[in-house]
Amino acid sequence: MFIGKPYQEAEPLDVTDWYRSLEENDGLAPRSIWRFGHALRSFFAAMGMREMMHQTPIVQYETPDPKWLTRSQTMGVISGAPMLTIGYALALRVGELRFLSRESFDPESGKIQVTRLKHKGQRNTYILELDPWALGELNEYLERVDNAIKELSPDSILRDQMFPASVSTIQDRFNARAEPLGLREPGDEHTFHCLRHSKITHLAVAELQEKGVVDELSLSKFAGHLRVETTRLYVHLAARHLAFKS
Repeated sequence: MFIGKPYQEAEPLDVTDWYRSLEENDGLAPRSIWRFGHALRSFFAAMGMREMMHQTPIVQYETPDPKWLTRSQTMGVISGAPMLTIGYALALRVGELRFLSRESFDPESGKIQVTRLKHKGQRNTYILELDPWALGELNEYLERVDNAIKELSPDSILRDQMFPASVSTIQDRFNARAEPLGLREPGDEHTFHCLRHSKITHLAVAELQEKGVVDELSLSKFAGHLRVETTRLYVHLAARHLAFKS
């Protein structure tokens, strides 16, 4: 153990020294050290060391704002690109897009099973419902795919994967649509993931405009966040955006 003594004898100063070692010797960023701090608190709690749990210091750091696009920018990227449209509509991570299956999709109601990939590879499944505009675009895309496959080979078995594409192919598709809009400039490159940030932010903006408050628990569930504090980043971002516009 880093402190050179049993964990039962650990003191807050030992934790501070460990943090310094993680930063100076291991080159860890403040965000990583912050996570270690919370893990350490959980460890002390599990060991029944309640006092040490409360005394364990937590490194503070400034969380950068998620990169997101305005509605007009978003539509410029996704319009006419079903894969990107659904990625945005469901606020999907790139890996989650590849988990979408036709079997778990109802083309009439727009309900679809989404597998959220969380920290450390955890998976949770949710049933989400597509907005009518996104549902229409997806159904048109699937009809074109089915017709093309049947025309090439009537006996072909249709794939269950909604969008049979690799992670790199998905990102390349985003890049091709984003570059003409100036969203791939050096030092400020947007990636497919910004569509997820954009959807969550747009939902928060819409709720603030309509109700003056955001249902953080519902938004957190939709986004598949492990902690509601993560969702609040988007709520604060949306509030600043509206304040700037006023």
